[in-house]
Amino acid sequence: MTVAIITLIVLILINAFFAASELAFVNVNANKIKRKAEAGDKKAKKLYKLTSNPSLFLSTIQIGITLAGFLSSAFAADFFAEPLAQFIFDLGAPMSLSVLHTISVVVITIILSYFTLVFGELVPKQLALQKADQISKFAVGPISLLAKICLPIVKFLTFSINAILKMMGIDPNAKSEEATEEDIRMMVDISGDSGMINQTEKTMIENVFEFNDKYVSDITTHRTEMTALSIDLSFDEVLSIIDQYRFTRFPVYEESIDNIIGILHVKDLFPYIKRGASETFHLKQVIREPYFTLQVQTIDVLFANMRKNNIHIAIVLDEFGGTEGLVTIEDVIEEIVGEISSESIEPGFIDEEITQVSANEYKMKGTYRLWELEDILKVGLPIDDYDTVSGFLIDQLGYILAEHERPTFTYKNLHFKVNSVEENRIESVTVKVLEENEESNL
Repeated sequence: MTVAIITLIVLILINAFFAASELAFVNVNANKIKRKAEAGDKKAKKLYKLTSNPSLFLSTIQIGITLAGFLSSAFAADFFAEPLAQFIFDLGAPMSLSVLHTISVVVITIILSYFTLVFGELVPKQLALQKADQISKFAVGPISLLAKICLPIVKFLTFSINAILKMMGIDPNAKSEEATEEDIRMMVDISGDSGMINQTEKTMIENVFEFNDKYVSDITTHRTEMTALSIDLSFDEVLSIIDQYRFTRFPVYEESIDNIIGILHVKDLFPYIKRGASETFHLKQVIREPYFTLQVQTIDVLFANMRKNNIHIAIVLDEFGGTEGLVTIEDVIEEIVGEISSESIEPGFIDEEITQVSANEYKMKGTYRLWELEDILKVGLPIDDYDTVSGFLIDQLGYILAEHERPTFTYKNLHFKVNSVEENRIESVTVKVLEENEESNL
């Protein structure tokens, strides 16, 4: 009896090995295994070769599971059914031995099915989901050996499967569907929720997918916010502006900002500073050729072009060929990695155009992008209708502001206050997110 029980336990463990191997091979990270195989890992090479042929390992494993299940059922019925039937008969059961034998087979099958299901299927498969790499590396040797032994049977099974699939109108050699953007986003969400990747990594991955959906106009620094140099400026005037704004590159225009003729790289002034040749200096001698782009260009194309041509600043043109603004390589990269703070920015800034005054209050320039404000405040704003905070405020107020005016108004749970106006443009705005009790008092 002891030998029979041990034999059944061994058969259940064999079933467990095959069940765990099957799920581990299916769930193992194929790209990770491929990289290890290319790096020279022998076990990874064997695993990659096996998992690259799913028909082979699935058929081999199924043969093992079927044999283990068949042998355990037959063995249990043969060794335990008759003793159990005799035991029940001796207790005085009013049935013949043949009937009791049939009942015993059913009872033993149910008991065996329970242990096989729990210890031979569910537990090993749960382990395989959590330890796919480890189990697949452990199982690849025995399964590969068994696959070679069972190759004739596997080939016959594969032929049978392919024939049936063709009869059903399915191509047996068709590749599985590629992962879609939605699938990857779902995996990123799951990985973020489970802690496998942190919030910063999750945000960067999401930004990559949105990269080719954004246009240059979404990240352009408007012409009113550009610091550009006139071609007629003297050497000292140029140095004064550089010292004031601390940028490394400046657009240079002739007569009008709509006529950008070059880009000044500050480092190109060093020879003049070293020689003290300010009297012979002229901007035309040092400016470089400008790079132009359109505001309707997608930023992924712009990024590729800027990298290809080693460009760090691009002048954005509107539909009439005038200067709309500028975009830097930093602006483009920030769309993936998030805000990159300049060394000159003081603590408390969210970026160069908006400052968090308190937990629920922000001060910003009128040219700040409305969609960026919506992202920060987590409050729905009409971003499809307006580009900037200034444009939104002017439309809500219904008139062009005079320089002395400081109006306020409330939109949803946001309280806006105009801080300054210059040349009929809203220069500075404060917005406060109101609590419920504050809303009722306004």
